[in-house]
Amino acid sequence: MGGEAEGGERRLGRVLSFGIPDTALGLVMGYVEDPWDRDAISLVCRHWCRVDALSRKHVTVAMAYSTTPERLFGRFPCLESLKLKAKPRAAMFNLISDDWGGSASPWIRQLSATFHSLKKLHLRRMIVSNDDINTLVRAKAHMLVSLKLDRCSGFSTPSIALIARSCRKLETLFLEESMIDEKENDEWIRELATSNSVLETLNFFQTDLRASPEYLTLLVRNCQRLKTLKISECFMPDLVSLFRTAQTLQEFAGGSFEDQGQPVAEDHCQIVQRCPNLETLEVRDVIGDRGLQVVAETCKKLQRLRVERGDDDQGGLEDEQGRISQVGVMAIAQGCPELTYWAIYVSDITNAALEAVGTCSRNLNDFRLVLLDREAHITELPLDNGVRALLRGCTKLRRFAFYVRPGVLSDVGLGYVGEFSKSIRYMLLGNVGESDNGIIQLSKGCPSLQKLELRGCLFSEHALAMAALELKSLRYLWVQGFRSSPTGTDLMAMVRPFWNIEYILPDQDEPCPEYKKQILAYYSLAGRRTDCPPSVTPLYPAV
Repeated sequence: MGGEAEGGERRLGRVLSFGIPDTALGLVMGYVEDPWDRDAISLVCRHWCRVDALSRKHVTVAMAYSTTPERLFGRFPCLESLKLKAKPRAAMFNLISDDWGGSASPWIRQLSATFHSLKKLHLRRMIVSNDDINTLVRAKAHMLVSLKLDRCSGFSTPSIALIARSCRKLETLFLEESMIDEKENDEWIRELATSNSVLETLNFFQTDLRASPEYLTLLVRNCQRLKTLKISECFMPDLVSLFRTAQTLQEFAGGSFEDQGQPVAEDHCQIVQRCPNLETLEVRDVIGDRGLQVVAETCKKLQRLRVERGDDDQGGLEDEQGRISQVGVMAIAQGCPELTYWAIYVSDITNAALEAVGTCSRNLNDFRLVLLDREAHITELPLDNGVRALLRGCTKLRRFAFYVRPGVLSDVGLGYVGEFSKSIRYMLLGNVGESDNGIIQLSKGCPSLQKLELRGCLFSEHALAMAALELKSLRYLWVQGFRSSPTGTDLMAMVRPFWNIEYILPDQDEPCPEYKKQILAYYSLAGRRTDCPPSVTPLYPAV
């Protein structure tokens, strides 16, 4: 009977492949890049699953504790590219204790011993030791073309020098926002400049790494393919020789100018007006509404816009020019129709501005808005109708963040979020809702939602558990600030096979208020964690 079943499976596979040879089927699958589509292909039959496994070249593991390196290699033995994330995103904002976990060591050991085709490695929010880098370099130096240590910690500059000296095929070295122990000043950049001639991207933006203008110029001179250079703080007049040498450079970040007393929003306007073909813009909110109006008038090809929060204590920010409101948001929505990514900090916002985004920004796949608490009063509350219009109009959205102030989004608004978030896979909500009914209403929709982060919403344990069960695609949930049950057992309702739950108290030395308590829950095929620190209590682990 077993042989007949196996033979039937092979015949079924051939029928479903429409006579396409495995080699051709693998090549066709190679053009399918969306992981959801690849997952759907692998579920057609076992034969297609095997072809998918052998032809899959890239995998993103969104949570390092969700699987094991051994299981991943067994499933995808021909991987050429791996992206691996560990610590929750909240760690970027110092909301997760440093000892939470996220060591890269077990992964580095396994992928160095196996993963024979691996050429690109991207580690994000992980602890990477000097020993880890030594192990990786010994095994993969001859083939690595891309190494990204993204918001990582635990290593020092001698290890970067080792990478520079040993990985001579390296085209991308990415270290942005990593915490790196500097021991040999800028010797690492000299090693990179003299050992590598094929580098195309170097990024150590927002790190404490130092690099002398002389060594940077040497790097640019020797690396004739260099297209992207993002550095730590450096005085721009010292880089004149670098820019004269950089014939192929297309993207630069990290320089600074001496303050000469001119209003910063005005400086932005003068630069932007000379960049009509700009496609990506990252600035601080000091650009103000006036600056965004200039962007909208000038940059019709803009595709990505990120406006970060400026320094509240910096001179000039008390001026209205350093504030962004519905005026700037409406200008960008109406003037930059090709935007696909938009993240912005605002001091005020209205329903009409959000409706303009929904009407004009139809290509958005990622929208993130944070409403700051600088102003005592907001022009209009609530913003339920504006959020409904935005989500109804931006049908291509896959990622949505709406971090506001209490009263901005009611339970009715959360119901709209659930109803009109058909394709959204990641969502961050802050200070939204009025009662448990809000999260329950949201959970009745959002059919594609895989990752949900909530902060400052103060829903009850029971409501959170019910919502997690209702959201059928949910794989990951992080909550900071919730109403605890008297016995702490209301989360029991969330328990299911392979669903790990962690209760996190960031401060162990004193009683933790409810708004600081955290819940982290995620699917895992790796079983219960074995490296939990005292701040993390595993609850009802998978059986």
